Amino acid sequence: MISNRLKYFTVLISLIFLVLSGNANSQTFVSDFSTGYDGWTGDFADYPVSDSLFYELQFKREKLPSPLDTNQYSLMISGNNHSDDLFMFIKRKITGLSPNSTYQIFISVDVASKYPTNAIGVGGAPGEGVKVKAGASLFEPVKVVADSYYRMNLDKDNQGNPGADMDTIGHVGVTDTTTVYTIINRNNSGHLFTIKTDSKGEVWICIGTDSGFEATTTLYYKKITLTFNSITRIDDIKANNYKYALHQNFPNPFNNTTTISYSLAQNGFVSLKIYNILGNEIRTLVSKFQLSGKYEVEFSAEGGSASGGNAENLPSGFYLCEIKTGNFSEFRKLVLLK
Repeated sequence: MISNRLKYFTVLISLIFLVLSGNANSQTFVSDFSTGYDGWTGDFADYPVSDSLFYELQFKREKLPSPLDTNQYSLMISGNNHSDDLFMFIKRKITGLSPNSTYQIFISVDVASKYPTNAIGVGGAPGEGVKVKAGASLFEPVKVVADSYYRMNLDKDNQGNPGADMDTIGHVGVTDTTTVYTIINRNNSGHLFTIKTDSKGEVWICIGTDSGFEATTTLYYKKITLTFNSITRIDDIKANNYKYALHQNFPNPFNNTTTISYSLAQNGFVSLKIYNILGNEIRTLVSKFQLSGKYEVEFSAEGGSASGGNAENLPSGFYLCEIKTGNFSEFRKLVLLK
């Protein structure tokens, strides 16, 4: 019976979302635009200096379009591409990092798109023809005039090709049958960026779309998560050759609080959740990108605990803890006795 329930629980685990990291060697910045622009600005490049009106360029903070939650805000950016590679981008300066320190950067972008895959478009596909790029630099990304065109002052290359300062992390296509705005996620989990901060502990982040679709593309950036991981910690972790494991909680049985430990062989998304015996999700203990290594998290049966989840106090009984990261998943049975 338990085996069948475990298979069912595995199906329940779907998208992993990043949250603020508590690791001293890691800093995470989350922007959901609920209260403002959060330091992000938008601009455009790869179009003639004299044709800005013809390209119908727009950037502003705006509520999400229907059928999404129209009470939530986003950053809307739109342009009508006539040059075969219109670049629409947003940027933000990150401060508060350690000066002259090397970081690996994980960038996760939740964006609303309505463009289908495997569709025919003007000059190129409306989905796959619009590439999403992201990167980092020590200087502010700005457009500059070159041969009567606005060009970027950083190396992003064109369309699907990666540049020295920006990499391609996907496209804006959703599914073959897409007709309405849908939230998609694009991230660089397969290729983390590495950069050394300046003497003030600052770095610029740039996210944009390089278009081969010669018509209008309108996107809504709903949430952006930036995680900076110290290279020093990465080097220390690599030397330990950790393996994937979810260890039995201690104490077990437990009264109100217990500690759950786990180890990761590689960097990646990590989901650690608690379910009751009926398969209902009770707590989300971890839901973020983490480096390889050993970790501990406290699980409390009291409502409103730091571990998150709903605010109810849990009754005595059996509970299941599942970890999921990459192709690895494992369960442990927890016994709560009050």
